[in-house]
Amino acid sequence: MNIELGVLHDGGVMMVSDKPLPDIVCRVEYYRDQRLFMLVYHDQEMEEDLMHYEVPEPLTNRVEASPNIMIYSLFPNHEPIGYRVPLVQVGEFY
Repeated sequence: MNIELGVLHDGGVMMVSDKPLPDIVCRVEYYRDQRLFMLVYHDQEMEEDLMHYEVPEPLTNRVEASPNIMIYSLFPNHEPIGYRVPLVQVGEFY
């Protein structure tokens, strides 16, 4: 599964997954000091997914200013599904 980070026309932040995610995302946590995202799923039995790539420096201001993030999942032979979830900022502001 590949997940890409992007910016919407209105300046909002989005994540696009090329395959269905394992469960519905209930929030995304952004760790400022490491510039990493963690996906937290609705099913509390599932472990969170830590994204193993840093948010590029030019996007950090947009990510840190956004109260939410759009999640898009692509499905074979089906329209993409998108929904907005809270983007929780973890760590101190610089």
